[in-house]
Amino acid sequence: MILQLYIHFPFCKRKCFYCDFVSGPENDETIASYCFALQKEIRLMGEKYAGARVSTVFLGGGTPSIVPRREMEGVLGALRASFDFLPDAEFTTEANPGTLEAEWLETAMRYGLNRLSLGTQAAQDGLLRTIGRIHTFAQTRSAVSLARSCGIKNLNLDLMLGLPGQTLEAYRESVDAVAALAPEHISAYSLILEEGTPLQAMAAQGKVSLPGEDETAEMYEQGAQWLKAAGYERYEISNFARPGYACRHNIGYWQGAWYLGLGAAAHSMLPPDADEAAGGAGRVRRANTNDLRRYIAAMQADGEAVEERTPICAREAMFETMMLGLRMTEGVSERAFLETHGISLTARYGTPLERLVCEGVGQWLGGAPGNRRFALTARGLEMQNEALLRLME
Repeated sequence: MILQLYIHFPFCKRKCFYCDFVSGPENDETIASYCFALQKEIRLMGEKYAGARVSTVFLGGGTPSIVPRREMEGVLGALRASFDFLPDAEFTTEANPGTLEAEWLETAMRYGLNRLSLGTQAAQDGLLRTIGRIHTFAQTRSAVSLARSCGIKNLNLDLMLGLPGQTLEAYRESVDAVAALAPEHISAYSLILEEGTPLQAMAAQGKVSLPGEDETAEMYEQGAQWLKAAGYERYEISNFARPGYACRHNIGYWQGAWYLGLGAAAHSMLPPDADEAAGGAGRVRRANTNDLRRYIAAMQADGEAVEERTPICAREAMFETMMLGLRMTEGVSERAFLETHGISLTARYGTPLERLVCEGVGQWLGGAPGNRRFALTARGLEMQNEALLRLME
């Protein structure tokens, strides 16, 4: 069994105004208790999946780079001792440009870290302050220099578009500034106003003004062209990479790989147990408690923090394959769909797929029937939700 690992660190210096992830500021004592509980979960899951081989690891949050070096070393040591890593495993951590330190990064690299993702978001300090980021773009430059000096050769920088007060010209400036730092990978996401976040409240109260849908769409379309001109090929709706540097961890999510989430609020997609398989489930989605203290208490008590287990039926699994696979420019493989679900892609979705082709939002790529891939066109990627509605019909 090939397995991907996600480890959640729910700590931040300060929560960004747009963020609805499970994260927040905590003291050193809480971080230490959390990391001790996380080590226990890692060891228990390592025993449960002793035959698995790990292809990718992703440290997310929150901000993993604010976890003290000693606690992080304990977590990574447990991870290495408990799981069998493939020799070429991709090992990523997220970091905030304002919190990255050489000793922390070098420690993580001793345990196999080989990819770094920095939350840059914008090149204008005013825009960064508007969305609650605690770093400046000068700190992004410094973090990139630090990463390179430590030997990081696979670097991602995040960008956001559709920010309050952001213009097309400002977004072009951010794209150019980030590309000039020569990362191997750039993620360019559109801001989503999540319910209950400070930014959503600020927008509702008229304290900030967001670009309109047309302007945001133009940022997205033009941004893809600017990034292509800078040498970055789009391989997914919001992700661009130089050849050979597409994020393998995220591709695994989009292509239906097994993944195990560790830590508070972490999610997993795993094979069913015997009872679940007998009930018709081909895979099971599970989620740990999203309450930090409840997670620590649960791990201290019985080593089980899972609060939700959702068996995925065949019909839902097929739709998820399409929903996730059509995020990628290479689309969904006919052969892989048949091998995974036991039914051909055209037998399950033939009529709506042909409608998408006729409407200019879908296309068949390469080979004879049975060896093709179905993908969205450039126009289709911009309106993926509408395309998926066709499949739901």
